[in-house]
Amino acid sequence: MSAEVELYRTDDYVRVGRVPLVRLLQSVFERLLGEALVGSRFELLFLPVADGSELPGSPSVVNLRSSHGYVRVRIVRDGEVLYQHPHAVREIIARPLQRLLAERIPAETHWGFGVRGPGFDQVALVRPVPEVDGRIEVTVGSRRPRAFHLEEVHDPDPPAASLAELGADVADEVPEAPEAAKDPGAVPGVAVVVDRDVADALKHRTEFSGDVEEGGFLAGHVYRDADRPGSHLVKITAAIAGERTGASLLHFTFTGESFLRINEQLARRGRDERLVGWYHTHLFPATSEIGLSSVDVELHTTTFRRPWQVAGLVNIERGSPDDRVLRFYHAEPGSEDMSLTSYWVTAG
Repeated sequence: MSAEVELYRTDDYVRVGRVPLVRLLQSVFERLLGEALVGSRFELLFLPVADGSELPGSPSVVNLRSSHGYVRVRIVRDGEVLYQHPHAVREIIARPLQRLLAERIPAETHWGFGVRGPGFDQVALVRPVPEVDGRIEVTVGSRRPRAFHLEEVHDPDPPAASLAELGADVADEVPEAPEAAKDPGAVPGVAVVVDRDVADALKHRTEFSGDVEEGGFLAGHVYRDADRPGSHLVKITAAIAGERTGASLLHFTFTGESFLRINEQLARRGRDERLVGWYHTHLFPATSEIGLSSVDVELHTTTFRRPWQVAGLVNIERGSPDDRVLRFYHAEPGSEDMSLTSYWVTAG
């Protein structure tokens, strides 16, 4: 039996039809990979991890099997693995389905869907309770005084510096940077300067696995951008492989002991470095369409919460382990989105 997506119309969730799953997947991954996937095989492992996030936009589209909210995607053609990475179901199924339904049946504002195929017989399809007009909720608070309260202590402002003072070779164009980054006067909210030795290690010397994603921490220093008020410059002086990291069904991840170990290492280095971010690998070629996945963004925004902390991404092409692309991303202020940021390598 081939995999399909069953459609349920309005918030009464009346089943009205089906869409081939491969059609939705092709629409996503052909655009991302920049090539036709005729003759390719999609291998999907749906993971029993709930995803409570809503898909923005219209019409609203609800996964009725949300207990399995993530899926590992593997694309194979002629025995060669073209792509392998985890994704949220809303990202690669709900989103193209939303576009299709908006085009075909624009008058309908609400849909439900459920993946149907081998292995899904035992996965419950749950219809949410419809919203009731006029309903309000009242929470009864406690009159007991609080025993204590928490208050965030803000970091002192970092020192000011310019790209030139950090040793950036501003004449050395970084091809992986966004177009705005090629003009030093048009840097976004966070820009990165990488020690040449660190960049060379990530792009050439470090022996990364070709089978599983790996990663670690980025150490360095943070500055206010002297030339661009409100912006930060991050100087990366070390990329340190993570210890006691985890490899969940979804992604490379850090543990509490990972952070204890990195703090100990930074103290031993004695260079007054800070934890300025993290890096990890993707085992497929870099394209302009594929950067951090939604899973990567969630890890960053829930773990590395300083506005100047960055995520480094090293794309490694299978079969060509020396062919790598290094990019950096930063979180958008007041948003859960992340953007490609500019970076320069030191001139030394």
